[in-house]
Amino acid sequence: RHFDQNRAPLGLFYHAAWLKNNPEFLDAFLYWVDEVIENHPEVYFVTMTQVIQWIQNPVSIDSAKNYAPWQEKCSPGPRTDCFVPNSCKLSTDELPGESIRMHTCVRCPNKYPWLNDPTGDGFL
Repeated sequence: RHFDQNRAPLGLFYHAAWLKNNPEFLDAFLYWVDEVIENHPEVYFVTMTQVIQWIQNPVSIDSAKNYAPWQEKCSPGPRTDCFVPNSCKLSTDELPGESIRMHTCVRCPNKYPWLNDPTGDGFL
């Protein structure tokens, strides 16, 4: 359905330990990935962050090969530990009257992040 109908992203969620502890599954998975890449040049394997970047700024399949956010390599900076996260009591227009608690090591957003407001700024 993801490929032939609605083209919605297909999430692949595997725990690294599961693949490490089951090498035959890892072999089968990598075989499948290679086969998909070889037979479907219009399919991309990207991170969830890259999916969100594309949703926020979609491009055609012809432009996807050179899509700048997908060209970036992961280079995490130095890790900073967050021992006391902010506890944010937030609301969202999607659940009127509800309060949702969110813990974060950055500033609390104006509203609870949601599909139509992924940053929680409350501007959309």
